[in-house]
Amino acid sequence: MIMICPGCSCLCDDITIKDGKIFNACRRGEEIFGRYKENRARAMVDGKEVDVDAAIGKAVEILKEAKNPAIYGLDTTVVEAQKLAVELAEKLNAYIDDNSSFCLGELVEAVLKKEMPTATLDDVRDNAYVIIYWGSNPFHSLPRHMSRYSYYPRGAKRPRGYDEDRYLVVVDVRKSETAVLAKKNAKFIQVDDDAELVDSFFKAMDGKAAKYAQDVGIILNEMKKADFNVIFGGLGLKYGLKDLKMFVELVKKLNEVAPVYFIPAGFHANMRGFNETLFEKTGYVNKYSFRDGSSDDSFAFTELLMNEKIDAALIVGTDPIYSLPHDVSAKLGKIKTIVVDPRMSFTARVADVVIPSAISGIEMSGTMVRSDGVRIKLEAIEEREVNDIHILKKIMEGL
Repeated sequence: MIMICPGCSCLCDDITIKDGKIFNACRRGEEIFGRYKENRARAMVDGKEVDVDAAIGKAVEILKEAKNPAIYGLDTTVVEAQKLAVELAEKLNAYIDDNSSFCLGELVEAVLKKEMPTATLDDVRDNAYVIIYWGSNPFHSLPRHMSRYSYYPRGAKRPRGYDEDRYLVVVDVRKSETAVLAKKNAKFIQVDDDAELVDSFFKAMDGKAAKYAQDVGIILNEMKKADFNVIFGGLGLKYGLKDLKMFVELVKKLNEVAPVYFIPAGFHANMRGFNETLFEKTGYVNKYSFRDGSSDDSFAFTELLMNEKIDAALIVGTDPIYSLPHDVSAKLGKIKTIVVDPRMSFTARVADVVIPSAISGIEMSGTMVRSDGVRIKLEAIEEREVNDIHILKKIMEGL
């Protein structure tokens, strides 16, 4: 059996399962396929085990009574469920947000608005010469990214791969595992301030002196040798720059020197799917209020919690108690919480209502969007009737 792995936004399509053994998967993939039956959620209401219909009924009751509800998560579920969640948020006049509001949402939005030229990972594999990982450590976040799509593969126009046909650049605040690989035909730039490196690129292209002039000059000369170069931007890029607009302008300026494409790197399996789904509906990728008809930083789920602006939350496929700072996640105790999740997560353990669901791509078929925007159809090993689509439809019907 050949499967697509929902472990990260690479959505690797070559996972083989034979006689109970898993082949080609990275450590994340092995965890998902090998242990998906462990730590499963149970239907709960106020800490007591109930049947699924009773849990859904209680969720409907909470959402009906809520004056300021929010829907949050959705980055690990399929597009078909994400569309239902957006419809539900609209029906409730609610806020809706996902992890991209503190992750790579701004960069995805710039791509969707066509503010930066982009490409597919397949294009990168076949054509890319200069490959820049900026603020991204795929060794941890996307374990097979470099081996399948960027530095190591022998592509159509890069038949000698990293030996001769690739030039790797790693930009980071520390010498990460990925940076260690930057030896042959490669360069590692350790930055204290990403804005200084952006400024150095601008100045070098204008023939002016700059802090990183020597490094930047080498990179620009390498870019000129090819008709396809790519920058993969990660969390380090987002948090290293106070204003991402300067990076967007840099990519535009670089394209005056040589063709340079941008692809976001390093997020949950279907985060881009959520971004695209909400963007198609509202023109924004996250932190959206249907009551206000707009997106704003104050509508981010973390801000809504901190400022006590919501009284109920429907949390789908994410674990804010585990992932958010304690002073933020602690605020969940002051509101009614409904968790829809396959796992008995930390958040599920303290939620008012828990509705057990199916693992997308393993127990529920559907569509996910790879980090480069390519839509992938996932087929489940075994279909479970009670999945995110079923649950969200039932909640909609109950309202």
